[in-house]
Amino acid sequence: RSGKLMNGNTIDEFINSLFINCDKEFLYKDKRYMLQGWLNKDGTYTLRMNEISEESPVVFLVTNKDRAYCVQKFEEALLFDGKTIYDAEDDITVEYD
Repeated sequence: RSGKLMNGNTIDEFINSLFINCDKEFLYKDKRYMLQGWLNKDGTYTLRMNEISEESPVVFLVTNKDRAYCVQKFEEALLFDGKTIYDAEDDITVEYD
């Protein structure tokens, strides 16, 4: 990991926060997103990212008993104009987490 500073978080802080229950709102270019992670009653962990818009589409969703698996899938996903979070980090501004 590069450890570069995202606006509002380092990339390591951003990724590490996904291992616990999280609510992160951030901007990527001209779009606003909400990334949430939570523990389900059955012991699985869900990580979901929605675009914050009138339609509020889900752009990423994974549920698994292994939180590390969920985070890894997010890290590998090409969610940002065909880029991973690491390739897009300079264009991301964390609003709150």
